[in-house]
Amino acid sequence: MGNRRAALSLTSRLGAALGTVSSLVASPGTVSFLASNPDAGVVSGSSPASLSWSVLSGSHLKTWTLSVQADSSSFSGCGTIPVSAVQVSCGSASAGGNGTGSCGGSFTLATSPQQIASGTQGDGTNSYLVSANLTLAESWRYVANPSCSINLTYSVNAQ
Repeated sequence: MGNRRAALSLTSRLGAALGTVSSLVASPGTVSFLASNPDAGVVSGSSPASLSWSVLSGSHLKTWTLSVQADSSSFSGCGTIPVSAVQVSCGSASAGGNGTGSCGGSFTLATSPQQIASGTQGDGTNSYLVSANLTLAESWRYVANPSCSINLTYSVNAQ
């Protein structure tokens, strides 16, 4: 069978915050999967998603969380591939200053927000960085083509 390819197009948005969250950036903008052998089981994304932002006027007495959700229950252009075919796991989480970061467990992508990582804020203005790994469960049931995509929304909440 020829190469089959599905892509995730990443988008980002800011969540509600008591500390001011600024500059949430997700890169790369697209994570691709080269799905060529349905017997392989799982295909890793072309690279981890790197998510970075800043919290202004943070406090070590307050927390932060990073969540992700899909905008649809299936891939656009490939309706046979459900969003539940994608697994998300946190590779690392860090917070600047005296803040902390910790990864949550691996989970199946869904259309409702799910927490990737969390921690405590650093005092003052600090940068935060989370690396998320995406994998696609490859199956003969999923018919893919190069134009398959799904948008993801990442949300930061600093409270």
